[in-house]
Amino acid sequence: MMVAYCLKVWGFKGGQSWMNIKRYGVDAPFALLIYTVFGVGLLLHAYVNRLNYPIGIEMTLGIILFLGALIFLHTTAQGKYQLFDEAMHRLNLKPDSQVLDLGCGRGALLTRIAQQLGLAGKVTGLDLWLSRDQSHNKMAVTQKNVEDLGLANRVDLVTGDMAKLDFPNASFDVVTSSFAIHNIKNEQARINAVKEAIRVLKPGGHLMIIDTGRNINEYGQVFQDAGLQITQSMSLGFNGWWATPLTDSYVVAGNKPTSNTAK
Repeated sequence: MMVAYCLKVWGFKGGQSWMNIKRYGVDAPFALLIYTVFGVGLLLHAYVNRLNYPIGIEMTLGIILFLGALIFLHTTAQGKYQLFDEAMHRLNLKPDSQVLDLGCGRGALLTRIAQQLGLAGKVTGLDLWLSRDQSHNKMAVTQKNVEDLGLANRVDLVTGDMAKLDFPNASFDVVTSSFAIHNIKNEQARINAVKEAIRVLKPGGHLMIIDTGRNINEYGQVFQDAGLQITQSMSLGFNGWWATPLTDSYVVAGNKPTSNTAK
């Protein structure tokens, strides 16, 4: 009953949410499993031992962890897709835009971008295809999603490292990354990934990073050092909570100068 009530309050749309999970998977599936198992485990253990000792702390922790699992599920199944839909309005895509999506995973943002492009446009999705970052994260799965949506002629998929891009300078009109760069644990490598995104961006192009972790200032500093005009830098609210407000999401976006002032 508590689960149903919470999902109703959060506007959980069951049919569409489960379709999102089926097509695009679950982010950080091990983290969701940990929240769920420990939350349910603590609640069951407290209930079984309710007559043996005070269970207030145990119950409280169990409820916090279980609610965290529900919030996490909301974000991975529904919340982040609302964030993507809102972000699409700010990308200013043209029918012939050349786009790079870094850490594309199974294509949740990638396919939204492709749907906005014409036959002359192209979005390239790059990933290392690691299932620890997203369940069943494989190029073949993403390719099937692209084909099922009739977008194969507007999408290229490649395997590559965000911190060492194999593209010439100024190759793309728009570069995006969603919930990917934080998976690079080394700080310098993360910085290199943002620098590489800027390098392959055309003068006047737009870079948008949606992510989680505590790296918003780090990304913003790289933008500033490269001379980008930051157009957006903000937390994204409840739809980007990965279990708690402490693990929220944010967006950093900016435009590359049209002159040769970018570093």
